[in-house]
Amino acid sequence: MKRFISIFLTLVLTVLVFLPFCAVESNAAFNNSLETSADIVLLVSLDNGAVIFDKNADKVSAPASLTKITTAILTIENCEDLDAIVTIQQSTINAISGTNSSTAGLKVGEEISVRNLLYCMMVKSANEAALALADYIGGGSVANFVQMMNDFVMDMGCENTHFDNPHGLDSPGQYTTARDLAMITKHALTLPLFEEIVNTVSYKLPATNKSNERNLLSTNWMINPNFKTYYLKYAQGIKTGTTANAGHCIISKASKDGYNYLAVVMGAPSEDVTGDGNPDNCAFLECKKIFKWAFDNIRLTKVADPSQIATVVNVNLSWNVDHVRLVPETEVTALVPVGNNENSVLLEVIPEETPQEINAPVKKGEVLGKARILYAEDEIATVNLVAAESVKMSVILFVWDGIKNIFKSTLFQIVFVLILLILAVYIGLIIRRNQKKKRRKAPKPVKNFRDLK
Repeated sequence: MKRFISIFLTLVLTVLVFLPFCAVESNAAFNNSLETSADIVLLVSLDNGAVIFDKNADKVSAPASLTKITTAILTIENCEDLDAIVTIQQSTINAISGTNSSTAGLKVGEEISVRNLLYCMMVKSANEAALALADYIGGGSVANFVQMMNDFVMDMGCENTHFDNPHGLDSPGQYTTARDLAMITKHALTLPLFEEIVNTVSYKLPATNKSNERNLLSTNWMINPNFKTYYLKYAQGIKTGTTANAGHCIISKASKDGYNYLAVVMGAPSEDVTGDGNPDNCAFLECKKIFKWAFDNIRLTKVADPSQIATVVNVNLSWNVDHVRLVPETEVTALVPVGNNENSVLLEVIPEETPQEINAPVKKGEVLGKARILYAEDEIATVNLVAAESVKMSVILFVWDGIKNIFKSTLFQIVFVLILLILAVYIGLIIRRNQKKKRRKAPKPVKNFRDLK
């Protein structure tokens, strides 16, 4: 029996050792604010990346000459000498012949620097300049350069963009989205030369071996004071584009009072909006309107801070405390319409990232969940939720909880049943052995009393 007790205690200790004690662990668009005639509009804050306005930002569309932003990036980043001379080839002129393309009037055999070709391409939107740069940077192959363009946008994470050419004329494989273009343009704006060129209203192209000095006038009328209908003094560049498939397009940056925005407008019509009997370029008008709306109506405002209680979470293993308050980890600011503050937005706990109960100990400031900040049902930010106070763990409750978990565990129940079975078998064997012993010790019956003496 002593041996059985020893075996039983060994089994119990084994279960206690191997049971899992470690299981007890000590951004938004204000789309309803204004109407636009353009098919695609995207307004993004360059200060914090917030999307302010989004109309079909992920719709695939022809990019027109907005393509040239990528061509400019690859030229600037891959050309060792921007003053290197490029000779205009016959194949370059032939490629755009009969397309009614925008050009700078470059001629076959004309010698011109890479830098000046960039001005021709980005200021005058010259298609022959785009082809000349592509041929030069592509090592004598426009196709190689186009592959570089596609590799670049793929590396940027632009999943809905593909190029067939470096200038933007309509082609079945030439497409993009406003969201992808915004990513590409943000990269371009990190290049000082790019930003300098796209903010040029008028550029004097030096005389060449084939031409006298020429004046290049920007196709971007938003930065030209002479075009009062479209001009916006806060606008800075960036690129225009127009084709039959793309409609009127523009990408522009604007800065005022410390706020910086990037706008992408695509698929805008040509209509007589001003009532002067002449069709207006609605890409310029829509871009100007959305910039002015943002400057007049959007402000960076505190929408959440650590004094707000987002929710409470039940706490286990604490003797005196049964819940802990969760508050925003930091003060959160967001771009919201004028007159709104933290009382105008909703702090909504994200259930899948916030537990309903936790075990003590809890440290003040410990991240325990996450919440989304909503304005007009749109998510404008997210914030971590942290414990507003510390909670100590009760050792007694911890031990008791561990014991309860042990006895509730499937492993313990299986082992316990096995032990009972072993015990039953063992007791049965003992009973059977004792019965045999009793039979052996019982006196033999006497067959003949006469034999007794």
